[in-house]
Amino acid sequence: MIAPGADAPDADSKLTTVGFADPLVLSATEIDRQSFHTDTFVPKRLKIPSIDVDAVIQPVGKDRLDRMDTPTDADEVGWYRYGAKAGATGNVVLSGHLDDLRGPAIFANLGELRLGESVTLQRSKKVIEYEVVSVERYRLEDVPLASIFAATQATRLQLITCAGPYDPEHGYRDRIVVTAIAKV
Repeated sequence: MIAPGADAPDADSKLTTVGFADPLVLSATEIDRQSFHTDTFVPKRLKIPSIDVDAVIQPVGKDRLDRMDTPTDADEVGWYRYGAKAGATGNVVLSGHLDDLRGPAIFANLGELRLGESVTLQRSKKVIEYEVVSVERYRLEDVPLASIFAATQATRLQLITCAGPYDPEHGYRDRIVVTAIAKV
């Protein structure tokens, strides 16, 4: 849940956390020595026990405005199919709805995640566990899209949802971005 007063027009738009996770750039020899997961996969399930998320993941592409699309079902999560697969070097990007006309949706409590909490991606018996390293709230125009979608040498997971006041003409004003790093 968003902190009291966070939706006020003059409220600070950032949650209290550490800064956004910078891309991890390693030399070739460091990459060779890493013990990152070599068995990558298209994720089918997302589990975040601390906020009671256990959701189906559906692949998504781009919408008519060339932005990352969102899942059709408010209780499912969208995996950006042009990004990294689970366990791969790069950014695995998942989006989910904050709410719909019926009430809270799958990422209603995403902003409540705390540093160090676990996020798991699964497909059958394949499992990759990530650790939350940042939870940030940005105005829509300030979202660091390059950091979220760009290539990186880190094995990262990016979770995105809407936040802030809702404008029927323009949608939600803010975005919550959670960054997690694969546990080795």
